[in-house]
Amino acid sequence: MYRTSVVDCVNLNSLANSGVLQTGDTDKINSFSAALAIQRESTKFGTFNVPYSKYKVFSQPVLVPVCPMYKVKHTYHANPYIRVGNIDILGVSSSSILHIGSVNDIKLQSRVKHVRNFLTNPNPESEEEES
Repeated sequence: MYRTSVVDCVNLNSLANSGVLQTGDTDKINSFSAALAIQRESTKFGTFNVPYSKYKVFSQPVLVPVCPMYKVKHTYHANPYIRVGNIDILGVSSSSILHIGSVNDIKLQSRVKHVRNFLTNPNPESEEEES
């Protein structure tokens, strides 16, 4: 049984990068974000183009755990409303969701690869990782 969500005020400072603000009931949510963050010591603008396929993190399969069998739960809601005064959020980003309402099925995925590109190795004792 669904209930009606009543929110007096939502203050959201930032919504970016496949982030979602959803109000109302939803049957299915499938959100995906891929980001390649590159930090370079020296830059030649327009000469750096790296495809996502170069990094394994973007092509590896996601291992979804198998949920154990569950018992059916029957719930009776004496009050058909969920009431909230204020919601204050700094940011929603990278395949995350602020959802007000009911959702039946949800799948969220975010993949990020950080690359540090220096002219000289800042930590000579460690070996560099290529991918």
